[in-house]
Amino acid sequence: MAIASLDFSQPAKFTTEIRRRIGDALEPFCEELGEWMAKELSCEVQLSVGDVAQRTWAEAKAQLPVDSVAVAVEESAIERSMLLSVERTLVLHALECMLGGDAASASVERHLSELDWKLAAGLLDAIVSGLSSAWTELDGPELTRGALDVEGDAGVLVPANEPTLSIAFATVIAGQSSTMSLLIPWWAVEPVAESIRGGGGQRLSLQASAPGPEALARGVASAHVLLRAEVGSAQMGIARLLELGPGTLVELEGHAEDGVRLFAEGISIGRGRPGRSGARRAIKLESTGEPPIRADTYATLGRAELERARAHVAGAAEGPDGGAILSSIFVRVWAELGRTHMGIGASLDLAPGAVVELDQLAEEPVELFANGLCFANGSLVVTGEGAWGVQLEQLL
Repeated sequence: MAIASLDFSQPAKFTTEIRRRIGDALEPFCEELGEWMAKELSCEVQLSVGDVAQRTWAEAKAQLPVDSVAVAVEESAIERSMLLSVERTLVLHALECMLGGDAASASVERHLSELDWKLAAGLLDAIVSGLSSAWTELDGPELTRGALDVEGDAGVLVPANEPTLSIAFATVIAGQSSTMSLLIPWWAVEPVAESIRGGGGQRLSLQASAPGPEALARGVASAHVLLRAEVGSAQMGIARLLELGPGTLVELEGHAEDGVRLFAEGISIGRGRPGRSGARRAIKLESTGEPPIRADTYATLGRAELERARAHVAGAAEGPDGGAILSSIFVRVWAELGRTHMGIGASLDLAPGAVVELDQLAEEPVELFANGLCFANGSLVVTGEGAWGVQLEQLL
């Protein structure tokens, strides 16, 4: 029986309270920046907060116009970054007004000269300065402008599945509409999340200080660990492993009604139901209170060892003891729904109902591993007995 993919909601790191507080802080930012731009551009400027949505980093970036100017917004005190995306038409409208023209006459084909970029940099500095004022009101560190990029991400590298708050700003310059967006990954919010929630947290100090237990705990919590969504496993003789081919059904010990198990660096941290979140696979946790177990470990099986075994299996099996020897060597075979990386602190805070988005696309085949080596892939199925199974499609 084939598996029907459940569609889960997006990761919910940004609670309603956090979104409200950030939105409230950005309202005066829009008002003050609009007044400054109106004075600098000598025209009417309106700026307002538009859509505020939770997405993954990859999905938030996919929503941005392809011709936008990307600006790194850096929290230097904690070495975290956000991404500001300014639509190219906004820059062109502003430049036209700065140079004494009218926004409506700005040419979309205009080549930006060195002078244009210097003027644009001043505008972007003012935007980031305004954002910094809003962010420090939320007890965050000061923000500074980093790199500019017209064809990429300005060097802001964030895991594709990182929960991200996408904030759109509607801008009207002398009657001409354009947009800009601010993408705030969760890792840029996490250090001040308690203060934003109104939990009475202390403002993050920008002064250098001797590291103490709290600083060490924060550093450890922000370190990323590998999460694996393991469907099920089986012990298999290497002779049987080498007989597998496309079309073979590999039955696993796990049952579909038990869901899949989530491992963090080899230690189980919960079980969940498989599905999808947007275009990617995900699991929705149903239980995190089970006693943790460690995934069985075996000697590493490398690609070279597997190829040698494949090349010699026929000759070994023809010998008097070859087949018996191969049948007596067992490996652990398991199927994975997918993998991702997450901060240690965030992984320990996972609770029932949380959605963990994986790096794999929903349409990709499930991968099979033997002692740590990915050797095949296929389709996830449920057998007639209700157990998980994988119908092999390809040997790797």
